Amino acid sequence: MASPAQAYAPLWLKVLVIVMGLLIVAGFVVIAAEIARRMSTPNAGRSPASGLFSERIALPSGARVVSMTAAGDRLVVHVEVPGGPSAAYIVDPRNGALLGTVEFPPGVAR
Repeated sequence: MASPAQAYAPLWLKVLVIVMGLLIVAGFVVIAAEIARRMSTPNAGRSPASGLFSERIALPSGARVVSMTAAGDRLVVHVEVPGGPSAAYIVDPRNGALLGTVEFPPGVAR
């Protein structure tokens, strides 16, 4: 016959396994909820003040901004220069960084 200590060992072991299983399930739920929250609000980790920036983008002399258009997660600024090529300045609106320019010289055919 088994001693009383051996008879109760499976009971506390079962309780321990159930509790650890519930902790694992709860951990997966928390991780899934955090991933879903971050996917629905991609800039949630930023502080409100981090959205402020001041950036100077040098334009050629005499140039004027004709229009600005949002394109996906970029801002495209159409710039005209008298007697020079038109250009599109691609800007990251989150931090004001100039990502690149595309020039459109007059009279150049493909």
